[in-house]
Amino acid sequence: MKTNVKSSSGQSCYICSRKQKIFAWIALIGIFLCGMMTGVSLWGYKHAHTADSGVYNVKMLPCEMREKALLANLSQDIDDTWPDAANFHKRNADIYDNLVRAGCDENKEKYKELRDAEFSVYDVLRHNGEYLRAVQGQPCQVIESTLLGYINDCPESNCHLHNAEIYSKLVEDGCPENQQKYAKKALDELQIAEGVRVEENDVNKNEMRSTVNTYKKLQMQNEAKKYIKKVEKLVDPGVDFIMELQRVIEE
Repeated sequence: MKTNVKSSSGQSCYICSRKQKIFAWIALIGIFLCGMMTGVSLWGYKHAHTADSGVYNVKMLPCEMREKALLANLSQDIDDTWPDAANFHKRNADIYDNLVRAGCDENKEKYKELRDAEFSVYDVLRHNGEYLRAVQGQPCQVIESTLLGYINDCPESNCHLHNAEIYSKLVEDGCPENQQKYAKKALDELQIAEGVRVEENDVNKNEMRSTVNTYKKLQMQNEAKKYIKKVEKLVDPGVDFIMELQRVIEE
């Protein structure tokens, strides 16, 4: 049965005995300790998830994630004496090319230099391999391997005319089974040279001479004559030069 004890002032006293006071203090200390432990736990959780905690400090940009994924595919320590070393360098060059497009802006120049370096090594090894395979075969294969090394990749019309002459030379001196292929390439280069020229009459005597020589090697004298009539109307190179071109066809 619960009884209230009145104090000397006449008010009720709920915690008056010594035993009750001890239990009350124990309860207050327990509540304080629980609160403190809860606060420490919450502070620890918050601290563990801050940027300074080290656990969640790794925040990579999307471009950095792409770079990391692509760089993991690079071939390391390539021995250029391997039979397929050129392919490894080509693969690395392609990866660096992807990094130029998909990587972070501040790294693009670096990846461009690495890409160009890998392409250069690939090109050298590829041509060396083709030459060695050709030397072991027929003489016409040696000629083809050598001449193909002079084919250029450039946008100017005179460069495409140069390529056309090389292909026409391959028609003359390359392997018979490849003549048709090289003849088509020569004509394609002539067509490209005409197409990339800004002004139709922007043609010089060297380009005229190169075009006529190409048609001659391809044994297309009629096409050469048509070309001479065309440029004669466009630029009027002079009678002497036209006669020179005609002699080239007739030789």
